[in-house]
Amino acid sequence: MSVCEREEERTRKGPWTLGKDMKLSPYVRLHGAGCWSFVAKAAGLKRSGKSCRMRWLNYLRPGLKRGRITPEEEQLIIDLHSQWGN
Repeated sequence: MSVCEREEERTRKGPWTLGKDMKLSPYVRLHGAGCWSFVAKAAGLKRSGKSCRMRWLNYLRPGLKRGRITPEEEQLIIDLHSQWGN
C-alpha cells in the first residue's frame, strides 16, 4: 500500500460537522496553530492537516470578518486600485 493510500485511509472527506468544529477550535485556541498534521491527529480528527488548516483560517479563526464590506472599505479598495492598479 502506498503512502497516499494510507493517508487517504486515515483522512475523511466531506462536509465538516459542528462536532468536528468543536474539536478543532478549542484545540487550536489552547495549543496554537503549528504543524497542522499534528493538530489534526492530536485533536482526534480523521482529517488531513491541510483540511484542518483551511477550516481554521476560513471559518473558525477568531476575529474573522464575514459578510458585506463597509462603505469605508469599499472606498479604500477604490483608492488603492486607482493608485496601484490590478
